Amino acid sequence: MGRFDLETLPRCGAKTRSGHPCQRYGNKANGRCKLHGGRSTGAKTKEGKLAVRVNALVNAFMWHFYKRLDLKIKKIDVENALHAYWRLIGLSEMQTRNLDKVIEIVRQYRFELETVKYYIAEYEGPEALLLIQSALDHYYKDTAAEHLKFHIYSAVFPTPYFNRLSGSHAELAHEMRIFSKTERKKGFGYTARMPMDPVQKVLNKYLKKLKTSNKS
Repeated sequence: MGRFDLETLPRCGAKTRSGHPCQRYGNKANGRCKLHGGRSTGAKTKEGKLAVRVNALVNAFMWHFYKRLDLKIKKIDVENALHAYWRLIGLSEMQTRNLDKVIEIVRQYRFELETVKYYIAEYEGPEALLLIQSALDHYYKDTAAEHLKFHIYSAVFPTPYFNRLSGSHAELAHEMRIFSKTERKKGFGYTARMPMDPVQKVLNKYLKKLKTSNKS
């Protein structure tokens, strides 16, 4: 096998800190070098973005609290899940030939439906859960999906039965790795930055605005 000719690759061309275009060889996929986005485009899926969002050096105890007990679930995720649920209700009376529409809804809102399905069932009853889970299962069969891992990183409304406050075994194992890594790198009891309460954010913004107006 002959040696690969680097001259066949394009120059990266990304703007460097000096203001000149980068002269490294880029890759075949997008023309960028390894320093300017050639190796990875970053997380694309919702699960991937949740995973990279969890910084192991952030206060792991508070992260666990917000995820398991305080249920910091975004309002937009709840709204999207309800929107998908109402669309599934409209399709529930249709024939099998419309299953592609169901699959498309789940493809778009799978994360939200999995996150909020027990919350919906609490108010809409077991039929709602049966409807949502049926749609999810059809999607999982069609895509031969390895099952969900986002619950390790994200808050999920708890199941009505058999729920553990401590989370799943997978969650506990992941959190122990975070604690261990933090202790190894920063020492025991390291807390890093603390997430600010939303009310505190609003108050700080108001005080900053008041201080600015008083100066002028």
